[in-house]
Parts: sequence; structure tokens; C-alpha cells
Amino acid sequence: MKKALWQIILTHEFPPSSCSLVNRSNSKPEGFTPYQNNGGTVISISFDDFSILASDTRATTGFAIPSRETTRILKVSRNTLLATSGMRVDMLILQEEFKKIVNLWEIENKKNISVSNSAYILSSILYSRRFFPYYTFNIISGRDPQGKTRSFSFDAVGSFESCFAASSGTGQLFLQPILDSQFEQTFIKNEPSGTITDKIVKNLIMIKHLFLKASRRNIEIGDGVQIFVLTKKGILIENSILKCD
Repeated sequence: MKKALWQIILTHEFPPSSCSLVNRSNSKPEGFTPYQNNGGTVISISFDDFSILASDTRATTGFAIPSRETTRILKVSRNTLLATSGMRVDMLILQEEFKKIVNLWEIENKKNISVSNSAYILSSILYSRRFFPYYTFNIISGRDPQGKTRSFSFDAVGSFESCFAASSGTGQLFLQPILDSQFEQTFIKNEPSGTITDKIVKNLIMIKHLFLKASRRNIEIGDGVQIFVLTKKGILIENSILKCD
């Protein structure tokens, strides 16, 4: 059976292999990506007499949930707490290296390290890896030599700043505007302050409420909330259920 004239013309001008050749020429090989974001959200609130660090316990890889009991807050020393979000592997390596250096500092100087010195040590570690940085975003909270609690927020290459309220991780876009608004009302308008216990309870309720609202808007936040409360008397740890799905 003979082909029609239009079939002969189209086959001659556009051979069947032309499409595949064009696709092969335009295709680009996928590059190597060493980083991945395993989720996690961290909140820090600091007053002169106490500090609160909180994080969720869910670790994600895309739409998968490898772990529901991830710990992102580490007690580095008696006066220092470190909270980290970002890539899980980099977080574990960084926390181990940071704790080792802080312990050596305390052994050599025979005293507890202050939160300011801890901040400079962490900044040096992160800046030393600036050409292939740790994919982590850190918040340090602790006491200074005068006994007041302070918090420092870091980026991936070691730049840091002192802050009263800070957040990092996947829920930062939801939480940071609320924290800024709440603490502007507290510090600028000079609201009357109560006892330490009243302020701690009030801020704990606010933090749990913020995590609950954020978990309904982001699938990478959920499972549980781990809260560290740092005071002059010591560290209180609280674990709460956030969302089980």
C-alpha cells in the first residue's frame, strides 16, 4: 500500500529521529547537591532572669518523615544551650564539635563559660567552614558573667546578633512577625511585669500556641515540642505533644 503524498513530504522533512535528537541536545545532566533541609523550627525568648528555647521534634525529607523524636536543643555547658535547625547530619557534627571546644575551654580556664564567649566560639567554627558551610541555623541561649540571660541568633557562615526573640527553620516566616509584635509590646510599651513564674508560664503558653498554629500551616512542623527553660536555679525541660498525623 502506497503512502499518501503528504505523508511522504512530512517524513522527508521531519524524520522520526529528529525529535529524540532535539530532546537529547536540550537535556541537561542533574548536578550534585550536597545539602538538604530536614525541617525543624526553633524559637528563643530571653529576659534578664530567664530564657526559653523550644523546637519541634519532626525531621522531614521531602514528604517523608524519617523521625518523629528529633532533639534539636543541646545542653553544651551549665550556662549555654544550643538550638539548631537545618540539615540533620550537619547539625550533629556541628553540635559535637562545638561541645568539645567548649569543654576544653572550661577545663583550661577552670570556670564555666559565658554565653558571649560561646557565641564567639560558634561563630569561629561556622566561619572556618564558609567555603563549604554547615547547612545549619543556630540560636544560642545562656547566662553572661553578670548572671543575666541572653540569646544570639546565627546564620550559616557565622554572623550573629543579640536578640530578645528569635526563630529559625521552616516556620520562621510564620513565627518571627508574631514574636516581633509581641516583644515590641512588652519592651517598648513597658508593660507591668509580674513574678518570674508568671512570666515563664505566660511565655510557655504563647510558645505552645504558636507551634500549634504553625503546624496547621506547614507539614514540616509537628509531632511534639521540646522546651528548655534556663533560670538561675537550673534548666527545666518539658516535652509536649503537638500534632500526631
